[in-house]
Amino acid sequence: MRGHWLWLALLGSIVFLVACVRVEVQRTSTSEAISRAAPTVTPRPVERAPETPEPAVVVRGDGESRSSVGMLRTLFRYRMPPATALRIERLGIDVPVVEVTSVEDGKGWYWPVPDEAAAHLAGTANPGEPGNIAITGHVDTRSGPGVFWRLLEIRPGDEVTVWSAAGSFVYRVTEVRVVPEDDRTVLRQSPGEVLTLLTCIPDGRYDRRLVVRAEPVRPVVAAR
Repeated sequence: MRGHWLWLALLGSIVFLVACVRVEVQRTSTSEAISRAAPTVTPRPVERAPETPEPAVVVRGDGESRSSVGMLRTLFRYRMPPATALRIERLGIDVPVVEVTSVEDGKGWYWPVPDEAAAHLAGTANPGEPGNIAITGHVDTRSGPGVFWRLLEIRPGDEVTVWSAAGSFVYRVTEVRVVPEDDRTVLRQSPGEVLTLLTCIPDGRYDRRLVVRAEPVRPVVAAR
């Protein structure tokens, strides 16, 4: 009887071992099958879009602006230089000319005309240009006669020569008149070239102006 139980125990152990071997073999086979079936997961580098440099920002003016700039450049390129000297040979007037701009002193606008020279009023035309060329000078000063003292003797037909860096320009007097000091019409621009000379009437009040108009005779490039 005892031997019978030993035989049964041995048989059960063998059956148990066989079952364990089958389970292990099945698990290994299943793992290999899954490994063969599943794709290999390989880390892939992160793809970045290639960097494109940003274009430089170029500011361009419109056609109208470029056209305006071109017109201004052309205007200033072809402007004549301002007057530098003036002569009226019959009267013995031979003076330098400087350009002056108007200033304001609280009482109003005026041109600071120097005692020792005639003044070309800035903003009026230059010799050789179409328009009104306005030149003024003192008739007298605190120290004596001014540069335009003898301008009171001028008459139609007299010639006036004006110099600039471009040469000399000759004008012939066509009109002489007296106007009130506040008459600004004498400074108006004109379609053609005209020379206007101005000075005070030395009557003690100095509230009137002598106005001399002259038109170009010929532009002459000459050395002074």
